[in-house]
Amino acid sequence: MWDGLASPWIVRVGVAYLDVSDKIDLKVAGTPIPGAALKFEPVYTPMIEIGRPFAEDWSVVATVGFPPHIGIRGAATIAAYGKLEDTTFGPSALTVQYQPFHGIVRPYIGAGMSYLIIFSTHDAVLKNTSLSNDLAPAFELGSDFHLSENYGFFTEVKKAFLDSHAGGTLAGFQVTGKADISPWVFSAGATVRF
Repeated sequence: MWDGLASPWIVRVGVAYLDVSDKIDLKVAGTPIPGAALKFEPVYTPMIEIGRPFAEDWSVVATVGFPPHIGIRGAATIAAYGKLEDTTFGPSALTVQYQPFHGIVRPYIGAGMSYLIIFSTHDAVLKNTSLSNDLAPAFELGSDFHLSENYGFFTEVKKAFLDSHAGGTLAGFQVTGKADISPWVFSAGATVRF
């Protein structure tokens, strides 16, 4: 009998920090802006993972974070513009995790897809702003540390290769861009199996 049959559901609840990439390909009125970059306010959000084994050592796991509201500022050659816009977005992922060890320390690796959902954007220097949703590959590495068969804590890092197409206007000129968000997501919290 494999371990998953005794306690099939895995729930991890914690806090995640998103380290978002600053890269953007930006054009104003069709002209590329060399050296443009973005600067994000720190992004922390509560998160939950719910998973269930489907074979020995293998689980499918859904991850969602509470939608954070963040400010996006210009950096490098566009730093003088300050805050460009605000956005509220929903980070999520669906991965398959491989966890071959079932002792007190239970490391795992995983791969799957991440989905970025833009719930809203709010103008600042840029007007009529928009950001696109995206679906992209994601990878993860983590470990459960069990205090008992059913309770413990976890640490985890994910990498999602997300980007978003941005649009808006600046002083009446059309602005377009592709932001390479590609966040690293560092999380920790409690693990429950039932």
